[in-house]
Amino acid sequence: MNNAAPVPGRSGSAGARLAALGFVLALFTACSTTPRSVVAARGVDIQALEREIVSKLAGGIEIRPGIKLAARFTAEDKKEARAFLIEAWRKLGLEVRTQDYSETGQNIYAVAGPANPNAETVVLGAHYDSVRGAPGANDNATGTALITAAAARLSRLKPLTRRLIFVLFDEEERGMRGSRAFAQKLKDEGARIHSVYTVDQMGWDKDGDKAIELEIPYEGALELYARVAAGMKPPIPILTTQERGSDHSAFRRLGFKAVGLTEEYHHDDTTPHIHRAGDTADTVDFDYLASTTELAVRVWALLAQGR
Repeated sequence: MNNAAPVPGRSGSAGARLAALGFVLALFTACSTTPRSVVAARGVDIQALEREIVSKLAGGIEIRPGIKLAARFTAEDKKEARAFLIEAWRKLGLEVRTQDYSETGQNIYAVAGPANPNAETVVLGAHYDSVRGAPGANDNATGTALITAAAARLSRLKPLTRRLIFVLFDEEERGMRGSRAFAQKLKDEGARIHSVYTVDQMGWDKDGDKAIELEIPYEGALELYARVAAGMKPPIPILTTQERGSDHSAFRRLGFKAVGLTEEYHHDDTTPHIHRAGDTADTVDFDYLASTTELAVRVWALLAQGR
């Protein structure tokens, strides 16, 4: 989360929860045992995948033999992070592309769905960098892990009537440079964007209510998330804020419909370790991350199928 940006006050929680969808998402087949490297397995244990990504990106375990990341701020550390993420995505069957938008920044992305480049598109993203001196487990290895897990699930969903772009942004912590560059790329290409969803900080849930915040939801977005959340067991509270300090703002400024997803950043249940050395993997609530991943995947599956 780029908390150097203006941070308006909270706007309050969503109102009524609507009836359940009656929608059952076909789950990605999990392997019966956890492999040595989860991302290398044919079947994917989503929770183990998310734990591995957060732990490796935030220095809890080696990202490769002999290398642990203290942060993802320097060019060298970000290069290590990208190499790991690109390989992980490829092993999940994704065709990985990169956008070198400057001498210091590189975005990672993949496309699923109709081959027609003029097809309506949904963008799903998170930033993978951190500030200097912070491991960045919650901010934002959790968002990176969620998008990776969603890509593993949704890229194999049939049929897809909309294209999906999964993207990991660089340099969110330096003024949202990566997401600004990617939004401009889409604008320049004349892409038909249905909507954009970015995830930033999704690993803290001290009160255990599983709630998430939608940041500046466009008309209809709150109702969609609330409808799906009501069908979760237990139902997940959906709150709203006017928070502008993350990647969704880069898309909104160019006229795209964009929504940020986060933990209760403005509702008094957010990590106290943001931008600090204590933002480590052992502070992340992986059950909460899994719960939010399931909610997001169900919502995005509906969007991908044109519902």
